[in-house]
Amino acid sequence: MNCWKYRRIFLSIAILVLIVTWSSVQAAEDELEKLTLNESIALALENNPSLKIVQSAKEQAHWKVNQARSYKGITLNYDYTRGRTNEAPSWYNNTTINYPVSFYPGTTKEIEYPAWTETYGVYRHQLQLLYPLYTGGKVENTINMAKHGEQIADFALIAARQQLTAEVTTAYFRVLQARNLADVANQAVDDLSTHLKIVQNHYDVGTVALSDLLQTEVRLANARNNLIKAQNAFSLSCYNLNKVIGLPLHSKAVLTENFAFEIYKPSVDECIVTALDKRPEMAQVKLRAEVARDHRKIAESGNLPTVALLANKTWQDTYPSTAKETSFWQVGAFVKFNVFDNGLTKAEIKQAENEMTGVKEQIEQTKDKVTLDVCQAYLNVQEASGRIENNKVAVNQSETDYKITQERYENGVGTNLDVMDAELHMTQAKINYIQALYDYHIGRAQLDRAMGTIQ
Repeated sequence: MNCWKYRRIFLSIAILVLIVTWSSVQAAEDELEKLTLNESIALALENNPSLKIVQSAKEQAHWKVNQARSYKGITLNYDYTRGRTNEAPSWYNNTTINYPVSFYPGTTKEIEYPAWTETYGVYRHQLQLLYPLYTGGKVENTINMAKHGEQIADFALIAARQQLTAEVTTAYFRVLQARNLADVANQAVDDLSTHLKIVQNHYDVGTVALSDLLQTEVRLANARNNLIKAQNAFSLSCYNLNKVIGLPLHSKAVLTENFAFEIYKPSVDECIVTALDKRPEMAQVKLRAEVARDHRKIAESGNLPTVALLANKTWQDTYPSTAKETSFWQVGAFVKFNVFDNGLTKAEIKQAENEMTGVKEQIEQTKDKVTLDVCQAYLNVQEASGRIENNKVAVNQSETDYKITQERYENGVGTNLDVMDAELHMTQAKINYIQALYDYHIGRAQLDRAMGTIQ
């Protein structure tokens, strides 16, 4: 008998520690800073490294447009060369061969020119101005391709922001769900602890068997085990949220909970139409088709001439010539035409055409994926909505049933098993309701992401 007594004392102390610990956590939450969903999203958008990578890619695309535009304007180049040479100047006949040279009329005399052995410095300055008049559309389409690339980067950033928003929203609701499930588990421990005292009183006066007491203790131990697991799940969900929004894992905050349940009214067909129009991925793949067309036009420019204006100004020193420094200028135009390139241009055109074919298939593939995403998210929302209505009724009924069976047992009419079964059904109904409620909110976020309307 003493063994049972000590065991019950130990169990009561352990339960008390759990209850006090969880109550302390709840009390500490009142002192923590509140964190709304919008604030969580703002933190994630500010801190997430993956988003910063996409933003960097967007900036790169912007500067590629400026780079492409530079090909259309005037370019000015400066060349400078300086060195030494032993090449004989133009006025010196660099030879050792004797040949007749007439010095006086009617006479001849052989003289000898020695080989040039000196070295001297030379330099050359040149300014070159170049302005392309016509490139067969290559420059213009290069600019268009860069602009389309910048638009693709813009939509990639939008898609990344939407995906991150959906991830934060999901993590946020998972924390709320885990916290509410832990509250339910804690309430189950409280209910069974109270019931254990009632059973103990009945056992002490001999109105119930030892088996009732043992069954209640076992059920309480199971409830305590569920509470430990629920508390751990809550902590893990908090860590995950902190990771997503870019805070230290052990950061603590109290999440607000003002999310009403409303039946989602739009049809799945309406959602699909919205998604095909709003999803940034759809805009991206359509722009890739434009990029493929730009590629083809750039390739086709290889069959057309290139025309440009050219102006040069040159200063050079050919010392030791008689004119130590000379300068001259040139102004003109040049035309360049690809007569034969061994099939290079043709291959580039074929490559661009096949790229266009591939992008067309990507468009259809993306449409199918977007449609599937919407259908899956829509069905999840509808399922969760139905579960909410069903489980809400079950919670009310189970709470009423638990009160009735508890009163019957206290009055000596019902059985201990009836009370514990009623408590178990009530707890499960609450769990089902909480899971359905937050599955609905998470499903709504996923549906908004699938439609491209999440903010």
